[in-house]
Amino acid sequence: MTAQIKKILPLFLLFFFLSPIGVWAQSALGLSAIPPRLEIKLNPGETVTKEIKVRNESKTEKVISTSIKDFIVTDDVGTPIQINNQDLDENDNRWAAASWIQVSPSKIKLKAGETKTLMLTVIAPENALPGGHYSMVIHSPQNDTFVSETGSYIETNVGTLVYITIPGDIKEKASIKKFSAPSFSEYGPIDFKTTVTNLSDIHITPAGAITITDALGLKVAQLNLNPTNIFPNTSRELTNTLQHKLLFGRFKAQINATYGTSGQLLTATLFFWVIPYKLIALLLVIVLIVILIIKMRSKQTPSAPETPQVEELEKELADLKKKYQDRH
Repeated sequence: MTAQIKKILPLFLLFFFLSPIGVWAQSALGLSAIPPRLEIKLNPGETVTKEIKVRNESKTEKVISTSIKDFIVTDDVGTPIQINNQDLDENDNRWAAASWIQVSPSKIKLKAGETKTLMLTVIAPENALPGGHYSMVIHSPQNDTFVSETGSYIETNVGTLVYITIPGDIKEKASIKKFSAPSFSEYGPIDFKTTVTNLSDIHITPAGAITITDALGLKVAQLNLNPTNIFPNTSRELTNTLQHKLLFGRFKAQINATYGTSGQLLTATLFFWVIPYKLIALLLVIVLIVILIIKMRSKQTPSAPETPQVEELEKELADLKKKYQDRH
């Protein structure tokens, strides 16, 4: 398999990275890794053993080979890219953990519908730096390939992302690089994009919400952030949507999120306008037309004749006047 194909391969693991622990990651050919993400905490020099599982969801028998690879994240959507140790520079090697991990057995045979357990052992070096260290356990079925749109043969692999935390003096620092929304809209929905940069020694998962208030300070909506892992020295773009369609006026959006072990705060504010100007113009035209119709009808309608009741009142008034004059 060429180096280019190896770089494409980890794209299939994106689903694992985004899924919570306990969800089965399944390939196009019916192979599942359980769990898709494994978090382990241990001290330098310690050894920890965990169980992971592989399930054959297909109707055919498969022979599975397991390997351990380091990975990095370079984009803003969190795609893990598989790399080899010889390709790591000094900065990338800071987060590498593949050399710490062993999986037994490394090759198994799975009948259709069968699940087998593997033992994953992590041995932390004595000089392991505090913070996060990451690797992926890849399960590759033999002779399972398909042709991509570019014509390349790509193996269908599944696996588990392993997050290892070494306690100690861990730097936790992050910032909101960008918080944006359309400054003027006619209608909703309104999309908010938040780019968070992680400058920590470990991955972070910001938790919080975007609060929308109107010109009077009244809350319009609260948009909760989706749990998203952000690796060290990377940025992720988070997207939230205000689903309200009909809005009017100037609004304030403020994001407040916490991250890290001590709940550090991320905050940013923006203002935006929503004015349905076409609807307003249409209503004004309708009102103007109604006023013109009323005026035209008032000019064309003749004066209404006096009613009998009015005539009787006038006769009584004349009689009273006559009686008053006779008395004088």
